[in-house]
Amino acid sequence: MAIFGKQKNKKRDVDSAEFLLQEDSSFSIQEAYKALRTNVQFSMPGGAAKCIGITSSAQSEGKSMNTVNLAISFGQIGKRVLLIDCDMRLPTVATKLNVPGQSGLSNVLIGETALDQAIQPVEAMHIDVLPAGTIPPDPTSLLESEQMEKVLETVRQSYDYIFIDLPPVTTVADGLILAKYMDGFLLVVKHGQSQYRAISAMMNQLKFANAKVLGVIYANAPSSGKKYYHGYYGYAK
Repeated sequence: MAIFGKQKNKKRDVDSAEFLLQEDSSFSIQEAYKALRTNVQFSMPGGAAKCIGITSSAQSEGKSMNTVNLAISFGQIGKRVLLIDCDMRLPTVATKLNVPGQSGLSNVLIGETALDQAIQPVEAMHIDVLPAGTIPPDPTSLLESEQMEKVLETVRQSYDYIFIDLPPVTTVADGLILAKYMDGFLLVVKHGQSQYRAISAMMNQLKFANAKVLGVIYANAPSSGKKYYHGYYGYAK
């Protein structure tokens, strides 16, 4: 059990989960992501590049923040990390990391921008980021295109870990379309918000897509009368 505790001197709503992992983050938050990172490493042995999708059963459950922080955690130990925002309907990764510019994945997929120009280094976090780009009218068509497959094949040659922020799988089919390219999925479940039926539907859809579920990140669990962020990593059956 890893605990995501409230940081001191941070005037943020605890329920927002907006805690960007940094060198001065609280000990409990750093240890939580170290534990999650270790479990991910041990669940995916071998030297080849790993492509991991992070999703949830609904919006506002903390999937994007956990995707960003997990990517940062791997960058902290010297891994070559690419973070891709595939939530082209409601992108937030670029905002969280203050990544400038409008070009991103969607612009690459339509041939408007070269891949190497769209990828942005975030040197302070030791990671690279491919933002969602311009919001397209039909993200699903772009994600299931041959060009998307080529993008993932290309970046696998340059990175150790590729983390992909996906839309909730029970809302749109985008995450399921990319399942065949993922080496595994992490699912974010938020205490007091995620609904059992939605979680069950999420698991059934991933199973139907033959997706490998690595584990679950359990967020916002109560502890000793206070609300904290607990990251629990467990193998899903």
